[in-house]
Amino acid sequence: MDKRSNKAFEFRLDNEKGVLQLTGLLIDTMVYLYDDHGNLQAKEQYTQQPLTVQLPKHGIYVLVLLHPICEIAVRRFCF
Repeated sequence: MDKRSNKAFEFRLDNEKGVLQLTGLLIDTMVYLYDDHGNLQAKEQYTQQPLTVQLPKHGIYVLVLLHPICEIAVRRFCF
């Protein structure tokens, strides 16, 4: 059965190092990371490997996942 959704993905945050790791997304999902002021902090395209993003500072972030065949997924988290 082909995966057709980004609803169930793995989100790991290393609070000591400030590293966010994403796995289990659909291939070619665009990942956008915004800070609490709405400024874009990272823009990456997901491939088969885990996606790792270094967070620049402590604060609140919004993660937006876009893929043409599924609904937009949004997660808010604090580091």
